[in-house]
Amino acid sequence: MFLTDRQKQLLFLLLVSPKGVSIKKIEERLQISRRTVYREFSNLKETLATRNLQIINDKGKYFFSGNKQSLAQIKDAVRQAKEQTIMSVTQRENAIAAQLLINDQPCKIIELALELEVSEATIQNDLNAVAESLARYHLDLTRRKGIGIAITGAEIKKREVLVDILANEINEYDFFKFLHHKIDKPGIFLRILDSKLLLAVAQTLDQSIVKQIKLNTDQKLIELILFFTITLERIVQGHTLTLVKPAQDSLKYQGYVYRFFAVFEENRQITVTQNEINYLAAKVKECDYQQIPFQYKNNYELELSEKVKKFIALVSEKMKVNFQKNPAFVAHLTQHIFNLIQQRVTLLPDAKIDSLTGLSQRFATLYQVIQTYWRQVFPDEQLTTSEMQLILVYFAKEYTSSITRSDLSALVVCENGIGTSAILRERIKQEIPEIKEISLSRVSNLNNLDLKNYDLVLSTLKLKGFSRDYLLVSPLLLDDEIQQIRAYLKKYQQKYSVTKETDVLLTKRDQATKKLTQFSIDSLFFAELVNGVRVRRLEYNSEDLITVIQECLAHSDPTLIRKQITVAKKLLKRIRLAPVGLPNSNLALLHTSSDQVTRCAFMVFDLDNAISLKAMDHTDIQVTRILLMLSPAELSDNERAALSMVSSMIIMNDDNLKLFTTGSQNDIKDLIAIQFLSELKRHLLAK
Repeated sequence: MFLTDRQKQLLFLLLVSPKGVSIKKIEERLQISRRTVYREFSNLKETLATRNLQIINDKGKYFFSGNKQSLAQIKDAVRQAKEQTIMSVTQRENAIAAQLLINDQPCKIIELALELEVSEATIQNDLNAVAESLARYHLDLTRRKGIGIAITGAEIKKREVLVDILANEINEYDFFKFLHHKIDKPGIFLRILDSKLLLAVAQTLDQSIVKQIKLNTDQKLIELILFFTITLERIVQGHTLTLVKPAQDSLKYQGYVYRFFAVFEENRQITVTQNEINYLAAKVKECDYQQIPFQYKNNYELELSEKVKKFIALVSEKMKVNFQKNPAFVAHLTQHIFNLIQQRVTLLPDAKIDSLTGLSQRFATLYQVIQTYWRQVFPDEQLTTSEMQLILVYFAKEYTSSITRSDLSALVVCENGIGTSAILRERIKQEIPEIKEISLSRVSNLNNLDLKNYDLVLSTLKLKGFSRDYLLVSPLLLDDEIQQIRAYLKKYQQKYSVTKETDVLLTKRDQATKKLTQFSIDSLFFAELVNGVRVRRLEYNSEDLITVIQECLAHSDPTLIRKQITVAKKLLKRIRLAPVGLPNSNLALLHTSSDQVTRCAFMVFDLDNAISLKAMDHTDIQVTRILLMLSPAELSDNERAALSMVSSMIIMNDDNLKLFTTGSQNDIKDLIAIQFLSELKRHLLAK
């Protein structure tokens, strides 16, 4: 069934309005005249009749009439056409560029027009923009009459641009479904790839490389699969790389790539040059999370990094929490501070951001310590309140994970052989019983370990460039080495004996009756908030944030909001104030209070189409789920603190962040309920 863009939009509007929609509403939503609406109704009449459907007018409201099977068919037809209906100009231009980059032969305009279901004139116009974009990468768009359109330029640039387009346009969930042939009708960007080759590459990578390196996100795995798949496809087409120098310290990664081809070529004949090996080794190294060193471009950056380390050390000692033992935390915070001080990002405004303010109240002592030592270490660097609170987020996440475990743990590293490690472990158990958890590791497996889980690292050999402090010991653990370990632990426990931060939620009550009354009020409020949690999907959503906000509000409980336009304006004002995306996620947290909101509510909206937003740490993310928190303008201190607790539990805990990203309605309800029950229990037992 062929439908114009306008017809697709009209059918979609009818499908999502089972109770009918007025002509005026259609005019407003589609931005067309009444005469055009009637003309489209007439044009659709015959097409719908073949599916036993018709558009009925009942008291000025138009809706579909037909059986459920017919409605399901038309809905499926519109869904299949959804990609073209909602595809933005930028997406279409990216799709054209990707098609040209992957194809070995020039493409005809008519081929691109049919693939994207647009006119040839539209493709002609898009090509001008595509040519301009490619020029930034020193790639040229050539048009030859009677032959077609092609992209010329350096092969390495072609691959880089193609992977960049696909990695940004393909949804992670869809990618892995497509990988295992679980998508019947893949989108335009997935259709570019050979699914059989993609699966073969993914399986071979899993056997040869993936388990040897640290991939901290699914996105990194996708990029690795894309680089190998596209490289193989281009080699087969006869497009090879020339003069690719090996990256620094990449010998190990070259070995991984050789291992990949040894497995991959068992049933295939393919010739790979050293240039291709060097290229792919560099890509593997880039994706290896723990092998990305922090680069200092000059003495100023080196000096700045030392200041950051001093800052972390002072906060650690004051809070009695070892923030220095997690290399990932140190690296992330260092990079963030670098960006702030060197003005690589725009500072958050000096205005109140509720989620960050709530966190600073919840971790008041930690926040005060951070502020104190920031002024001491960076006296010339003035940060806005919001930026200082964002630094608190880094520490708070690490702090939360630190206070959950009180037993000391050690990592024992040996060059090879479990036997030597086992001897060391038994000696430690006998001589230093306060170390309750002892893990063993070979040097080759260090990259796969999360070092923040260990208070002490012991090694029988020197670990050049190791990111943590460690003690060098002999395999037999001599008496003087035991004394050295005991001295280290004594000093460690004196500095980092964790004292749990006190959450600021309720003031102490002396009178039991008042305390019980307040407990009952809080319990009722918590229960209503948890039971009101809803997860909904926005089908065919716009990629325009303003429109998405309006759609979220429109799908909320009708009794929740009196005037949607007022609440929408307040949400937009908040978004313009500072980024709302959550770092290292696909989430955006929107919240506001208004006298047009009748009660507190927490809602989740899954988006069919991702939207690009800035995260709080100034990075760009693709948002596929929106967390919306609304409340009346007037709240009690306890209600405000409870809402703050919800937002902070999302921001400061990676496990919570993951659950809020993918969890179901019941999962999210249970997680919030557990947090509330913990608070109620704490206050009930408080003196």
